Amino acid sequence: MKQFFLLVLCGWMMLPIAAVNYCASSSWGYAGTSVTGGGSASPTLVKSESELKTALKSSNKVIIITQNITVSNQISTDKSNLTIMALPGVKLVSTQQTQSVSGILYLKGSNIILRNLTFEGPGAYDCDGKDNLTLDGAKNVWVDHCDFQDGCDGNFDIKGLSDNITVSWCRFRYLKAPKAGGSGGADDHRFSNLVGSSSYDKPTDGTYNITYGFCWWDEGCKQRMTRCRNCLLHFLNCYWNSSVSDYYVGPENASCYFEGCTFAGKANTAKNIFKGFNSTTNYCKFVNCTGNLPSNSGNVAAPTYAYDPLTAAAAKNYITNACGTGATLTITAEGKISSSCDSGSQEGGEGGNNQDTPPVSVSGDCCIDLSLGEEPSVGNQGIPADFNKLSVIVNLEKGKWDPGYLNMGGNADYITFDFSAYDAVIEAVEFDVTIPNWAEGKNTIAYHWNSDANTKYTIASAQTEMVRLSAPADAKSFTIQRSASTGTRISKVCFQIKGGTSGNETITFPQSISYKILREGQIIILRNGKEYSIMGNTIR
Repeated sequence: MKQFFLLVLCGWMMLPIAAVNYCASSSWGYAGTSVTGGGSASPTLVKSESELKTALKSSNKVIIITQNITVSNQISTDKSNLTIMALPGVKLVSTQQTQSVSGILYLKGSNIILRNLTFEGPGAYDCDGKDNLTLDGAKNVWVDHCDFQDGCDGNFDIKGLSDNITVSWCRFRYLKAPKAGGSGGADDHRFSNLVGSSSYDKPTDGTYNITYGFCWWDEGCKQRMTRCRNCLLHFLNCYWNSSVSDYYVGPENASCYFEGCTFAGKANTAKNIFKGFNSTTNYCKFVNCTGNLPSNSGNVAAPTYAYDPLTAAAAKNYITNACGTGATLTITAEGKISSSCDSGSQEGGEGGNNQDTPPVSVSGDCCIDLSLGEEPSVGNQGIPADFNKLSVIVNLEKGKWDPGYLNMGGNADYITFDFSAYDAVIEAVEFDVTIPNWAEGKNTIAYHWNSDANTKYTIASAQTEMVRLSAPADAKSFTIQRSASTGTRISKVCFQIKGGTSGNETITFPQSISYKILREGQIIILRNGKEYSIMGNTIR
């Protein structure tokens, strides 16, 4: 069945049932609405492990990480009234896999905000090591739009006297193969999230109160999504889809309220969606959820704080698109926070909305490096710093990032480069294409400008070929899609950009599409699970 919905860039995104603001102006959920972190303090910019440690020990309240930082061991702090954020694409990285040397951050304070952080671990290894992020005794914490990858022991654990936590728009996944043979005994320890470190671990009042909102437990997660003890949890509009999962939520003396959630993947069975441990009494309630759900048990009431639930289908679409879960916010060195799909921005952590910033005018060449073995960003220097507002949208159903190139493995795989944040147009593009198993009938690459239909370009041989194309007038985005029915590799894409030009075309939609335009702006239409962009247009 065809599904249609519409996203308004730089404005609210509206489905028939509700609106979503990706860049929330304040904390919410069990963390409460008054978590301010470092407030409006001037940001301290850090680009190394030593600078980060110094900032955490000083009076600095707002810390912004500007370059990838590899930590030598887990960094611990009991600092309160703290905000830590990262510029787009910037990562905190750990490469260590031992019991004493591993992990990234260990927080003990209160009134803490973490936003737009990517935690990249070394891969799962059951050596009784440390987590990408640990909250131990931390209270009133808001963790928003973070991406947790490949934790040694776990991705994100909450324990000790921690309480009143909200985890929103976060993505949990494993991209690296697990390491076997650890002292803990599990050969595959891709165990993502833990609440309570033992059966007796609990906060002062005996119950962890935690909200997981719009979170995604993605591919590679094996267990603990979450494993939760002595807690009251609200899962609002979350998504589980790991193809290697043994179970999803593992309660022990816990009550869980699931609302508008989607369960898919291997563990999508009544037994394994909500799997109790240690013969304890556990309660669950599923409201408007999708999956092979277990029966409700016990009396689990909805939280009393204010929130607006979406349907499970709508939430899944929001979670998985380019502005959804993970480190998808735009953070500036001045502390402004925004999403390319929301209106306004926030200043210095206070959360106030401002007027839209006019598009930035740029000209010249913009070359994107696809040879890094990971999605390009400003942080890994795959995208030039002058083009930090460039949106790169990748759909890899069968492909992957290999060292040296993007390997598109299925004909649904594509990559889109969207320059709509700039007062500029694309004049030309040049990119290399290699089809190793080239043959007649398996020798094309597809491309399109803006929302145009795909055009196929024939590649002459199995040798790497440079493709050069001139852009039509008012081109704001460009998409490359595999069409050869065999592996297709691309390592670099270069654009010639001309500033000071924007489109002003009237677009008419078929009456079969249900939508609501809240303001003039740029839009993306998602149809049949594919993305079609119409950039720089006035909507009527």
